[in-house]
Amino acid sequence: MPVSYKGVIDSLRSAGKVSSRFLLGSLALILLLFSGCLFQRSADSDHGTRLDQKPGAELKSSLSYKGHENDADAINLVSAYPNLIGTRIDDCQACHTAGVIEEVNSTNGEIESIALNPCSYCHLIPFPDDDVRSGAPVEYSDTLNPFGLAYTNHGRSIDAVHAIASLDSDGDGFSNGAELSALRYPGDDTSRPGQETVPVVILEGDDISALIDHTQLMLMNAHSKKNDYYGLYEGVIVKNLLASLGVTLTPDQSVTFIAPDGYVIDFTADRINEPFPAGVWFPHLSPDDFENPEQGFVTYPPENLLPAGLTAGGKIPGEQWIMIALSRDGRELVPTVLNVAEGKISGEGPYRSLIPQGWYGEPGPPDRSPKPSQILYGDGFDFDYGNDHNSVLSVRSLVAIRINPMPAGYEEFDWKNGGFAYVSKKQLIIYGAGITGN
Repeated sequence: MPVSYKGVIDSLRSAGKVSSRFLLGSLALILLLFSGCLFQRSADSDHGTRLDQKPGAELKSSLSYKGHENDADAINLVSAYPNLIGTRIDDCQACHTAGVIEEVNSTNGEIESIALNPCSYCHLIPFPDDDVRSGAPVEYSDTLNPFGLAYTNHGRSIDAVHAIASLDSDGDGFSNGAELSALRYPGDDTSRPGQETVPVVILEGDDISALIDHTQLMLMNAHSKKNDYYGLYEGVIVKNLLASLGVTLTPDQSVTFIAPDGYVIDFTADRINEPFPAGVWFPHLSPDDFENPEQGFVTYPPENLLPAGLTAGGKIPGEQWIMIALSRDGRELVPTVLNVAEGKISGEGPYRSLIPQGWYGEPGPPDRSPKPSQILYGDGFDFDYGNDHNSVLSVRSLVAIRINPMPAGYEEFDWKNGGFAYVSKKQLIIYGAGITGN
Protein backbone atom coordinates (compact mmCIF):
# COMPACT_ATOMS: atom_id res chain seq x y z
CA MET A 1 0.00 0.00 0.00
CA PRO A 2 1.20 3.56 -0.64
CA VAL A 3 2.55 5.70 2.15
CA SER A 4 0.37 8.47 3.58
CA TYR A 5 0.94 11.81 1.86
CA LYS A 6 -1.83 13.79 3.54
CA GLY A 7 0.52 16.12 5.41
CA VAL A 8 2.67 16.72 2.33
CA ILE A 9 -0.33 17.46 0.11
CA ASP A 10 -1.94 19.76 2.66
CA SER A 11 1.29 21.76 3.04
CA LEU A 12 1.67 22.13 -0.73
CA ARG A 13 -1.90 23.29 -1.18
CA SER A 14 -1.66 25.77 1.68
CA ALA A 15 1.37 27.36 0.00
CA GLY A 16 -0.85 29.02 -2.60
CA LYS A 17 1.15 27.47 -5.40
CA VAL A 18 -1.32 28.12 -8.23
CA SER A 19 -2.52 31.55 -9.39
CA SER A 20 -5.20 32.65 -11.81
CA ARG A 21 -2.47 33.01 -14.45
CA PHE A 22 -1.71 29.30 -14.37
CA LEU A 23 -5.39 28.37 -14.38
CA LEU A 24 -5.90 30.71 -17.32
CA GLY A 25 -3.13 29.00 -19.24
CA SER A 26 -4.27 25.47 -18.48
CA LEU A 27 -7.97 26.00 -19.07
CA ALA A 28 -7.48 28.15 -22.13
CA LEU A 29 -5.21 25.60 -23.75
CA ILE A 30 -7.61 22.78 -22.95
CA LEU A 31 -10.44 24.79 -24.45
CA LEU A 32 -8.26 25.48 -27.46
CA LEU A 33 -7.60 21.80 -27.96
CA PHE A 34 -11.18 20.61 -27.74
CA SER A 35 -13.29 23.52 -28.95
CA GLY A 36 -11.35 25.08 -31.81
CA CYS A 37 -11.35 28.84 -32.21
CA LEU A 38 -13.11 30.32 -29.20
CA PHE A 39 -14.63 33.20 -31.15
CA GLN A 40 -16.78 30.73 -33.04
CA ARG A 41 -17.87 28.75 -29.98
CA SER A 42 -19.12 31.57 -27.79
CA ALA A 43 -22.65 31.36 -26.46
CA ASP A 44 -22.93 35.14 -26.81
CA SER A 45 -25.71 36.03 -29.29
CA ASP A 46 -23.28 38.21 -31.23
CA HIS A 47 -20.90 35.32 -31.74
CA GLY A 48 -23.10 32.40 -32.72
CA THR A 49 -22.10 29.71 -35.19
CA ARG A 50 -23.15 29.93 -38.82
CA LEU A 51 -22.14 26.98 -40.98
CA ASP A 52 -22.67 27.51 -44.72
CA GLN A 53 -21.29 24.11 -45.62
CA LYS A 54 -24.05 21.77 -46.82
CA PRO A 55 -24.82 18.74 -44.60
CA GLY A 56 -22.67 15.78 -45.56
CA ALA A 57 -20.11 17.87 -47.44
CA GLU A 58 -16.56 16.55 -47.24
CA LEU A 59 -14.75 19.88 -47.05
CA LYS A 60 -13.17 20.59 -43.69
CA SER A 61 -10.68 22.98 -42.27
CA SER A 62 -7.23 21.82 -41.22
CA LEU A 63 -7.46 18.13 -40.33
CA SER A 64 -4.30 18.36 -38.30
CA TYR A 65 -6.06 20.34 -35.60
CA LYS A 66 -8.62 18.39 -33.63
CA GLY A 67 -11.65 20.54 -32.85
CA HIS A 68 -10.70 23.17 -35.41
CA GLU A 69 -11.70 21.18 -38.50
CA ASN A 70 -15.42 21.83 -37.89
CA ASP A 71 -15.08 25.51 -37.07
CA ALA A 72 -17.81 27.31 -39.00
CA ASP A 73 -15.92 30.41 -40.02
CA ALA A 74 -12.75 28.49 -40.86
CA ILE A 75 -14.79 26.28 -43.18
CA ASN A 76 -16.28 29.37 -44.80
CA LEU A 77 -12.76 30.67 -45.43
CA VAL A 78 -11.36 27.48 -46.96
CA SER A 79 -14.56 26.96 -48.94
CA ALA A 80 -13.83 30.25 -50.69
CA TYR A 81 -10.08 29.57 -50.88
CA PRO A 82 -9.38 25.79 -50.94
CA ASN A 83 -5.65 26.50 -51.34
CA LEU A 84 -5.61 27.52 -47.67
CA ILE A 85 -6.53 24.09 -46.29
CA GLY A 86 -3.83 22.87 -43.91
CA THR A 87 -1.68 26.01 -44.22
CA ARG A 88 -0.91 28.44 -41.43
CA ILE A 89 -3.65 30.76 -42.79
CA ASP A 90 -6.16 27.97 -42.01
CA ASP A 91 -6.14 29.01 -38.39
CA CYS A 92 -7.73 31.42 -35.89
CA GLN A 93 -5.02 33.97 -36.64
CA ALA A 94 -6.60 34.67 -40.05
CA CYS A 95 -9.30 36.67 -38.23
CA HIS A 96 -7.90 37.19 -34.74
CA THR A 97 -5.07 39.37 -33.55
CA ALA A 98 -2.34 39.02 -30.97
CA GLY A 99 -2.24 41.48 -28.07
CA VAL A 100 0.03 43.02 -25.47
CA ILE A 101 -1.02 43.17 -21.83
CA GLU A 102 0.45 44.76 -18.72
CA GLU A 103 0.67 42.23 -15.91
CA VAL A 104 1.95 42.15 -12.34
CA ASN A 105 4.89 39.80 -11.87
CA SER A 106 3.84 37.66 -8.88
CA THR A 107 7.46 37.18 -7.86
CA ASN A 108 8.72 40.77 -7.65
CA GLY A 109 5.51 42.81 -7.95
CA GLU A 110 6.74 44.72 -11.00
CA ILE A 111 4.54 45.53 -14.00
CA GLU A 112 5.58 43.65 -17.14
CA SER A 113 4.50 43.91 -20.77
CA ILE A 114 3.65 40.49 -22.18
CA ALA A 115 2.85 39.74 -25.82
CA LEU A 116 0.19 37.05 -26.19
CA ASN A 117 -0.58 34.97 -29.26
CA PRO A 118 -4.11 35.36 -30.70
CA CYS A 119 -5.55 32.36 -28.85
CA SER A 120 -4.17 33.33 -25.44
CA TYR A 121 -5.26 36.93 -25.98
CA CYS A 122 -8.83 35.94 -26.88
CA HIS A 123 -9.08 33.55 -23.93
CA LEU A 124 -8.63 36.41 -21.48
CA ILE A 125 -12.33 37.13 -21.99
CA PRO A 126 -13.77 33.88 -20.59
CA PHE A 127 -10.79 33.42 -18.24
CA PRO A 128 -9.90 36.88 -16.88
CA ASP A 129 -6.65 37.22 -14.95
CA ASP A 130 -6.55 39.36 -11.81
CA ASP A 131 -2.86 40.05 -12.40
CA VAL A 132 -3.56 41.87 -15.70
CA ARG A 133 -3.53 45.63 -15.21
CA SER A 134 -4.23 46.80 -18.76
CA GLY A 135 -4.52 45.65 -22.36
CA ALA A 136 -6.97 42.76 -21.91
CA PRO A 137 -9.82 42.58 -24.47
CA VAL A 138 -13.29 43.43 -23.19
CA GLU A 139 -15.42 42.15 -26.07
CA TYR A 140 -14.72 39.46 -28.66
CA SER A 141 -14.68 42.13 -31.36
CA ASP A 142 -11.59 43.52 -29.59
CA THR A 143 -9.72 40.36 -30.58
CA LEU A 144 -10.44 40.64 -34.31
CA ASN A 145 -7.98 41.98 -36.83
CA PRO A 146 -9.21 44.23 -39.72
CA PHE A 147 -9.99 41.25 -41.95
CA GLY A 148 -11.93 39.53 -39.17
CA LEU A 149 -13.94 42.68 -38.56
CA ALA A 150 -14.73 43.06 -42.26
CA TYR A 151 -15.79 39.42 -42.50
CA THR A 152 -18.03 39.81 -39.44
CA ASN A 153 -19.57 43.05 -40.69
CA HIS A 154 -20.43 41.41 -44.01
CA GLY A 155 -22.35 38.55 -42.41
CA ARG A 156 -19.88 35.78 -41.55
CA SER A 157 -20.55 33.50 -44.51
CA ILE A 158 -18.85 32.17 -47.63
CA ASP A 159 -20.49 35.04 -49.48
CA ALA A 160 -18.91 37.43 -46.97
CA VAL A 161 -15.45 36.06 -47.77
CA HIS A 162 -16.07 36.66 -51.47
CA ALA A 163 -17.62 40.08 -50.84
CA ILE A 164 -14.52 41.42 -49.08
CA ALA A 165 -12.01 39.89 -51.51
CA SER A 166 -11.47 43.21 -53.29
CA LEU A 167 -10.99 45.15 -50.05
CA ASP A 168 -7.59 45.90 -48.56
CA SER A 169 -8.58 45.37 -44.95
CA ASP A 170 -5.11 45.82 -43.43
CA GLY A 171 -4.12 48.74 -45.69
CA ASP A 172 -0.87 47.22 -46.94
CA GLY A 173 -1.59 47.85 -50.63
CA PHE A 174 -2.82 44.32 -51.47
CA SER A 175 -6.41 43.13 -51.64
CA ASN A 176 -7.67 40.47 -49.27
CA GLY A 177 -8.10 38.06 -52.17
CA ALA A 178 -4.56 38.59 -53.43
CA GLU A 179 -3.13 37.99 -49.95
CA LEU A 180 -5.14 34.83 -49.34
CA SER A 181 -4.19 33.44 -52.75
CA ALA A 182 -0.53 34.07 -51.87
CA LEU A 183 -0.89 32.47 -48.38
CA ARG A 184 -0.57 35.80 -46.60
CA TYR A 185 -2.62 37.23 -43.74
CA PRO A 186 -5.14 39.80 -45.05
CA GLY A 187 -5.62 41.25 -41.57
CA ASP A 188 -1.94 41.90 -40.85
CA ASP A 189 -0.19 44.79 -42.62
CA THR A 190 3.20 43.18 -41.96
CA SER A 191 2.19 40.16 -44.08
CA ARG A 192 2.01 40.75 -47.82
CA PRO A 193 2.71 38.94 -51.11
CA GLY A 194 6.31 38.93 -52.24
CA GLN A 195 7.68 39.77 -48.80
CA GLU A 196 10.83 37.96 -47.74
CA THR A 197 10.26 35.17 -45.24
CA VAL A 198 11.98 35.54 -41.88
CA PRO A 199 15.43 33.85 -41.69
CA VAL A 200 15.39 30.45 -40.05
CA VAL A 201 17.85 27.98 -38.61
CA ILE A 202 17.02 24.36 -39.35
CA LEU A 203 18.53 21.98 -36.81
CA GLU A 204 18.88 18.36 -37.87
CA GLY A 205 18.66 15.43 -35.49
CA ASP A 206 22.43 15.12 -35.17
CA ASP A 207 22.73 18.86 -34.45
CA ILE A 208 20.33 18.61 -31.55
CA SER A 209 21.78 15.36 -30.21
CA ALA A 210 25.19 17.05 -30.02
CA LEU A 211 23.69 19.68 -27.70
CA ILE A 212 22.22 17.27 -25.14
CA ASP A 213 23.19 18.63 -21.75
CA HIS A 214 20.49 17.78 -19.23
CA THR A 215 18.46 14.95 -17.71
CA GLN A 216 15.54 15.56 -15.38
CA LEU A 217 13.04 13.34 -13.63
CA MET A 218 9.71 15.13 -13.58
CA LEU A 219 6.02 14.57 -12.98
CA MET A 220 3.76 15.04 -16.00
CA ASN A 221 0.40 15.83 -14.45
CA ALA A 222 -2.29 15.56 -17.11
CA HIS A 223 -5.52 17.49 -16.85
CA SER A 224 -7.87 15.24 -18.82
CA LYS A 225 -6.11 11.90 -19.27
CA LYS A 226 -6.64 8.97 -16.95
CA ASN A 227 -3.01 8.56 -15.90
CA ASP A 228 -0.21 10.83 -14.77
CA TYR A 229 3.38 9.71 -15.03
CA TYR A 230 6.93 10.41 -13.96
CA GLY A 231 9.36 10.53 -16.85
CA LEU A 232 13.15 10.61 -16.93
CA TYR A 233 13.77 12.95 -19.86
CA GLU A 234 17.05 13.68 -21.60
CA GLY A 235 17.60 16.66 -23.88
CA VAL A 236 18.83 20.22 -24.04
CA ILE A 237 17.90 23.18 -21.85
CA VAL A 238 16.19 25.79 -24.05
CA LYS A 239 18.35 28.58 -22.66
CA ASN A 240 21.47 26.69 -23.74
CA LEU A 241 19.99 25.73 -27.11
CA LEU A 242 19.40 29.40 -27.90
CA ALA A 243 22.85 30.35 -26.59
CA SER A 244 24.38 27.87 -29.06
CA LEU A 245 22.78 30.00 -31.79
CA GLY A 246 24.09 33.24 -30.31
CA VAL A 247 20.78 34.25 -28.72
CA THR A 248 20.49 35.47 -25.13
CA LEU A 249 16.94 36.36 -24.17
CA THR A 250 16.33 39.82 -22.70
CA PRO A 251 13.54 40.54 -20.18
CA ASP A 252 11.21 41.97 -22.85
CA GLN A 253 11.40 38.87 -25.03
CA SER A 254 9.47 35.61 -25.06
CA VAL A 255 9.59 32.23 -26.76
CA THR A 256 6.77 30.45 -28.58
CA PHE A 257 6.75 26.66 -28.86
CA ILE A 258 4.91 25.42 -31.95
CA ALA A 259 3.47 22.03 -32.94
CA PRO A 260 2.36 21.16 -36.49
CA ASP A 261 -1.28 20.75 -35.40
CA GLY A 262 -1.64 24.43 -34.53
CA TYR A 263 -0.87 24.10 -30.81
CA VAL A 264 1.24 27.05 -29.63
CA ILE A 265 2.21 28.41 -26.23
CA ASP A 266 4.32 31.37 -25.12
CA PHE A 267 6.83 31.68 -22.26
CA THR A 268 8.49 34.85 -21.09
CA ALA A 269 12.28 35.17 -20.90
CA ASP A 270 12.38 34.76 -17.13
CA ARG A 271 10.73 31.34 -17.43
CA ILE A 272 13.35 30.24 -19.95
CA ASN A 273 16.38 31.74 -18.21
CA GLU A 274 15.83 30.40 -14.69
CA PRO A 275 15.30 26.88 -13.28
CA PHE A 276 11.94 25.88 -11.82
CA PRO A 277 11.45 24.63 -8.25
CA ALA A 278 12.42 21.03 -7.51
CA GLY A 279 9.66 18.53 -8.19
CA VAL A 280 8.15 16.31 -5.50
CA TRP A 281 8.39 12.51 -5.58
CA PHE A 282 5.18 10.54 -4.95
CA PRO A 283 5.88 6.78 -5.34
CA HIS A 284 3.57 3.77 -4.92
CA LEU A 285 0.59 5.13 -6.85
CA SER A 286 0.62 2.66 -9.74
CA PRO A 287 -2.17 0.09 -10.25
CA ASP A 288 0.13 -2.61 -8.79
CA ASP A 289 0.34 -0.69 -5.50
CA PHE A 290 -3.38 -1.01 -4.66
CA GLU A 291 -5.66 -3.91 -3.83
CA ASN A 292 -8.02 -2.39 -6.38
CA PRO A 293 -5.84 -1.67 -9.44
CA GLU A 294 -8.35 0.94 -10.64
CA GLN A 295 -7.26 3.13 -7.74
CA GLY A 296 -3.74 3.40 -9.18
CA PHE A 297 -3.11 6.05 -11.83
CA VAL A 298 0.63 6.87 -11.98
CA THR A 299 3.31 5.18 -14.07
CA TYR A 300 7.03 5.34 -13.30
CA PRO A 301 10.36 4.82 -15.07
CA PRO A 302 12.17 1.51 -14.46
CA GLU A 303 13.73 1.52 -10.98
CA ASN A 304 17.25 1.14 -12.37
CA LEU A 305 16.89 4.53 -14.09
CA LEU A 306 15.78 6.44 -11.02
CA PRO A 307 18.32 8.80 -9.41
CA ALA A 308 19.62 8.16 -5.93
CA GLY A 309 18.20 10.10 -3.01
CA LEU A 310 14.46 9.84 -3.79
CA THR A 311 12.21 9.80 -0.74
CA ALA A 312 8.42 9.71 -0.56
CA GLY A 313 7.12 13.28 -0.42
CA GLY A 314 10.66 14.63 -0.84
CA LYS A 315 12.20 16.82 -3.50
CA ILE A 316 13.47 15.30 -6.74
CA PRO A 317 17.26 15.71 -7.01
CA GLY A 318 18.61 17.90 -9.79
CA GLU A 319 17.48 21.12 -11.43
CA GLN A 320 14.23 21.46 -13.35
CA TRP A 321 14.35 23.55 -16.54
CA ILE A 322 12.22 24.28 -19.56
CA MET A 323 13.95 21.94 -21.97
CA ILE A 324 13.61 20.17 -25.30
CA ALA A 325 13.47 16.42 -24.74
CA LEU A 326 14.74 13.81 -27.19
CA SER A 327 14.27 10.71 -25.05
CA ARG A 328 12.21 9.44 -22.14
CA ASP A 329 13.18 6.62 -19.81
CA GLY A 330 16.17 5.76 -21.96
CA ARG A 331 14.28 5.56 -25.27
CA GLU A 332 13.94 8.06 -28.08
CA LEU A 333 10.57 9.82 -28.11
CA VAL A 334 8.13 8.16 -30.47
CA PRO A 335 7.53 10.49 -33.44
CA THR A 336 4.05 11.92 -33.67
CA VAL A 337 1.77 10.51 -36.35
CA LEU A 338 -1.31 12.27 -37.72
CA ASN A 339 -4.53 10.25 -38.12
CA VAL A 340 -6.07 12.24 -40.97
CA ALA A 341 -9.42 10.48 -40.74
CA GLU A 342 -9.92 11.47 -37.09
CA GLY A 343 -7.79 14.60 -36.95
CA LYS A 344 -5.86 13.20 -33.97
CA ILE A 345 -2.17 12.89 -33.31
CA SER A 346 -0.42 10.12 -31.41
CA GLY A 347 3.13 9.98 -30.12
CA GLU A 348 5.30 12.48 -28.31
CA GLY A 349 8.35 13.26 -30.44
CA PRO A 350 10.81 13.41 -31.94
CA TYR A 351 11.06 16.55 -29.78
CA ARG A 352 8.92 17.80 -26.92
CA SER A 353 9.16 21.02 -24.98
CA LEU A 354 8.93 20.23 -21.27
CA ILE A 355 7.51 22.61 -18.69
CA PRO A 356 8.21 21.45 -15.13
CA GLN A 357 5.75 21.89 -12.31
CA GLY A 358 6.10 25.03 -10.26
CA TRP A 359 4.58 27.60 -12.64
CA TYR A 360 3.83 29.47 -9.42
CA GLY A 361 5.03 28.45 -5.98
CA GLU A 362 5.68 24.84 -5.06
CA PRO A 363 5.03 21.86 -7.36
CA GLY A 364 2.02 19.74 -6.47
CA PRO A 365 1.04 16.07 -6.35
CA PRO A 366 -0.38 13.92 -9.14
CA ASP A 367 -4.15 13.55 -9.31
CA ARG A 368 -6.71 11.42 -11.08
CA SER A 369 -8.84 12.26 -14.10
CA PRO A 370 -11.69 14.78 -13.75
CA LYS A 371 -14.02 12.63 -15.85
CA PRO A 372 -17.46 12.06 -14.27
CA SER A 373 -16.93 8.29 -14.45
CA GLN A 374 -13.84 8.53 -12.25
CA ILE A 375 -14.40 7.01 -8.81
CA LEU A 376 -13.53 9.27 -5.87
CA TYR A 377 -11.30 7.51 -3.34
CA GLY A 378 -10.76 10.30 -0.81
CA ASP A 379 -7.06 9.50 -0.47
CA GLY A 380 -5.75 12.95 -1.37
CA PHE A 381 -5.22 12.16 -5.06
CA ASP A 382 -8.66 12.75 -6.51
CA PHE A 383 -8.79 15.44 -9.17
CA ASP A 384 -8.14 18.98 -7.97
CA TYR A 385 -8.43 21.97 -10.34
CA GLY A 386 -5.90 23.77 -8.16
CA ASN A 387 -3.15 21.27 -8.88
CA ASP A 388 -0.27 22.06 -11.22
CA HIS A 389 -1.33 20.29 -14.44
CA ASN A 390 1.86 20.92 -16.37
CA SER A 391 1.44 18.28 -19.06
CA VAL A 392 -0.89 20.50 -21.10
CA LEU A 393 1.84 23.15 -21.25
CA SER A 394 4.42 20.75 -22.71
CA VAL A 395 4.20 20.73 -26.51
CA ARG A 396 4.33 17.31 -28.15
CA SER A 397 5.84 17.02 -31.61
CA LEU A 398 7.66 20.33 -31.35
CA VAL A 399 8.59 21.55 -34.85
CA ALA A 400 9.43 25.23 -34.36
CA ILE A 401 10.60 27.75 -31.77
CA ARG A 402 9.87 31.41 -32.41
CA ILE A 403 11.81 34.09 -30.53
CA ASN A 404 9.64 37.15 -30.00
CA PRO A 405 9.35 39.87 -31.11
CA MET A 406 9.62 38.98 -34.77
CA PRO A 407 12.13 41.14 -36.69
CA ALA A 408 10.43 43.94 -38.63
CA GLY A 409 9.99 43.66 -42.38
CA TYR A 410 9.82 39.88 -42.63
CA GLU A 411 7.02 37.43 -43.27
CA GLU A 412 6.22 34.83 -40.63
CA PHE A 413 7.68 31.39 -41.34
CA ASP A 414 5.02 28.96 -42.58
CA TRP A 415 5.54 26.24 -39.97
CA LYS A 416 2.09 24.72 -40.33
CA ASN A 417 2.16 23.97 -44.05
CA GLY A 418 4.13 20.74 -44.14
CA GLY A 419 4.84 20.69 -40.42
CA PHE A 420 4.58 16.92 -40.20
CA ALA A 421 7.34 16.68 -42.79
CA TYR A 422 9.65 18.28 -40.21
CA VAL A 423 8.56 15.58 -37.77
CA SER A 424 9.48 12.77 -40.15
CA LYS A 425 12.84 14.41 -40.93
CA LYS A 426 13.56 15.09 -37.23
CA GLN A 427 14.10 18.76 -37.99
CA LEU A 428 13.55 21.66 -35.59
CA ILE A 429 13.01 25.19 -36.90
CA ILE A 430 14.30 28.20 -34.94
CA TYR A 431 13.46 31.73 -36.05
CA GLY A 432 12.68 35.23 -34.85
CA ALA A 433 14.66 37.85 -32.92
CA GLY A 434 18.42 37.33 -33.18
CA ILE A 435 18.26 34.55 -35.78
CA THR A 436 19.98 35.36 -39.08
CA GLY A 437 19.60 31.99 -40.80
CA ASN A 438 21.63 28.82 -41.32
